[in-house]
Amino acid sequence: MVLPFLREFQAQADLTEAKELAASVEKISSVDAVAKQIESATEQWLHVEDRANEINAASREIAGKINAEAREFTEFLQKANDTEKNHLRLEVDKLNRAQGEWVKVVTGMLDHVFALNQAGRQSGQDKLVRQLNNFQAACRDVARRVGVITHEPKPEEDFDAGKHQLRDPEAEPEDGVKIIGIAAQGLSHQGQLLRKTVVVIEGEEELGQSPSDAGKTEPKSKAKSKAKKKQ
Repeated sequence: MVLPFLREFQAQADLTEAKELAASVEKISSVDAVAKQIESATEQWLHVEDRANEINAASREIAGKINAEAREFTEFLQKANDTEKNHLRLEVDKLNRAQGEWVKVVTGMLDHVFALNQAGRQSGQDKLVRQLNNFQAACRDVARRVGVITHEPKPEEDFDAGKHQLRDPEAEPEDGVKIIGIAAQGLSHQGQLLRKTVVVIEGEEELGQSPSDAGKTEPKSKAKSKAKKKQ
């Protein structure tokens, strides 16, 4: 009577054992699959590492080329900059020389016009004097447009060594001495003094006229007669 129960129990035990064995085999199979996946991942990682090393080497090479090209480009820019600076320096020197030349031309013209105006005043012809005054004013206006300014002292103005000079450069006038004539007009260019006004002051041997009548000189006959009277 007990034997059927024993056989049934034995059969259930064998079935349970078989199921557990099948589960163990299945788990072992899954472990093999994981191992294969790990192996595949390792191979991929090694491949990625090789690619990374190649990319790193290529990056270093590219960086080196970029640095070399950057140095060459910097040197090229420096040379171009130096060349441009030298060219600009030459152009500035040319412009300065040209400016100096035309300033000399303008100042020479103004001096000739001033001398012509002085000679006209000596003639004593009022109409001629007015025409020459207008001509001189027009010439000075043209020169003023390019920055050349003429300077003349006002009537009875005191001598100022900063603005005036005497015909004798070694002469030392007293303080407060009055200006009685003009020998040459003063000139400046764009605020820079080119020449001080050459003036005649009280006490000089050859007296000039007042600044308003600059350049007027007496005839030689009158000067001699005055000199004789003084004697």
